[in-house]
Amino acid sequence: MSDRSTRLYYLAAVVIWLAVMAALIHAGTQTDYWMQRWLEPGEVQPYPIRAVAIFALMSTVEIALVMLIVRPWRWRRLWLRLLIAFALLLTWSVPFAMGAMHQSPVYGTHLLWLLLLDLSLFLALCAVSVISAWQGFRSRASTARRYPSS
Repeated sequence: MSDRSTRLYYLAAVVIWLAVMAALIHAGTQTDYWMQRWLEPGEVQPYPIRAVAIFALMSTVEIALVMLIVRPWRWRRLWLRLLIAFALLLTWSVPFAMGAMHQSPVYGTHLLWLLLLDLSLFLALCAVSVISAWQGFRSRASTARRYPSS
């Protein structure tokens, strides 16, 4: 792939990062109904700066690791790198999914981000696998036409 394609992938990663950060910051402004049960009547919930910062840092690391593992600008064995990234991220998502009940909106937003990333990696894995299989089939068919068995 060209240098331009690599830049486009990095640009896409930055845009996704900005969207995730905006979603996490917005989730911090939402009412945490579970925590509201423990507050005095009329008391205002504080903005969860620490939770937003922790989940923003985790999301940043997740995006960076996926980009480092997958390296979508290289086609050779892309299906294997997608499979590895999908398996690792799915394993990372399970504890978050198990602990999702009664959590803050920031936690829920991070979980939704992880599940969306899992789904995206799975769909990319399916598409790349089909394309790779088709290319392999076509190359074997063209080789068989060049060297027919007698």
